[in-house]
Amino acid sequence: MHSTLFIAAIPSQHDDWSRFLDGVDQKLSQAKDVARLAENVWLLNVRETIEPFGELVSLAQRMGISYGLLPFEREPEWLPADFDPNTILAHRTDDRF
Repeated sequence: MHSTLFIAAIPSQHDDWSRFLDGVDQKLSQAKDVARLAENVWLLNVRETIEPFGELVSLAQRMGISYGLLPFEREPEWLPADFDPNTILAHRTDDRF
């Protein structure tokens, strides 16, 4: 597996979600190979490091946040290739991924 999407279900209790996001920010603020694609979606390159994946799963489990995973066997390809340089894996100038 090259990478995975981590999709968290936003709970009805806004306080729970805010606490979860605060915890994610604390744990992943300096993490490489992580791209936050939406409020509740992260793309994780698990070939480079598994730690951010473990942090998200652990935090979600502890806080009762449901989540789903969508694994990618190969590196995801963004179409068109110039959509957003902060989230496109084809652009190697961004060292976050």
